Amino acid sequence: MKKLFYFVLAILSSHAWADEVTSLSELALLPPYCRGTQLIRNISKDPKSLEEYYAMYGMSYSHFHHYCWALNTENNAWKTHDAYMRKSKLGYALGDLQYSLDRSDSNFVFLPDIYNTKARILFSLHRDAEAVLALNKAIEVKPDFVTAIARLSDYYAEHGDKAHAIKTLEDGIGNTEKAGTLIKKLKKLGKSYAGTPGNARKKEVAPTEPVLPVTTPAQPGATAVPPNDGTVTAPPGTAQPTPATPEEGKPANPYCRFCP
Repeated sequence: MKKLFYFVLAILSSHAWADEVTSLSELALLPPYCRGTQLIRNISKDPKSLEEYYAMYGMSYSHFHHYCWALNTENNAWKTHDAYMRKSKLGYALGDLQYSLDRSDSNFVFLPDIYNTKARILFSLHRDAEAVLALNKAIEVKPDFVTAIARLSDYYAEHGDKAHAIKTLEDGIGNTEKAGTLIKKLKKLGKSYAGTPGNARKKEVAPTEPVLPVTTPAQPGATAVPPNDGTVTAPPGTAQPTPATPEEGKPANPYCRFCP
């Protein structure tokens, strides 16, 4: 009868039934960045305007309260002793996580956290294959996301896939200098990291020294020749060549790494 009641509620619901944050005590259990989101700010009394948050995080932040509701729902799920209610709440949390994902730009700074939370809840629901996909998405967006890298490696190790566990850790170490946790996990798997942590992410280009013109002292009686500065002057009446347009993706200034 109880299951039927929850089923009817789900049918009548027009949304995911995630638990909205309604008190400061619930808010205290959530990350600080939830305080400024829509609706939740009515409780936190955050003095910073939404426009300021949008300027920092982009318009994806306008939907981010759904992620915070999902976290609140996850917290409440583990407070109940009713297994069916817990499973239902975790499912509702996934609904709001997906709502937030569907409305987040690909460069949204909190995107990796949303995927990581999704993986955690999916693991709780024993939906491991989906959880692994979510972790891979988190790492794809943020290659130095140590939490997601460690969890994914642990999953492989727990299921006897040592090769994938090691590769996950080695790839992660190559993408972050703060790799202490990952290096320890790698050693537990009987492997030492041979390279330098973070090297895979370093794409430093050695500065190019400008070539100075070579001048030769003029010989007595010789006509002075101006130094060759690399330019060619066309004879009078000859059309000047059009400077080559830099290829797309290459900087116009070879001495500037970040110039357009």
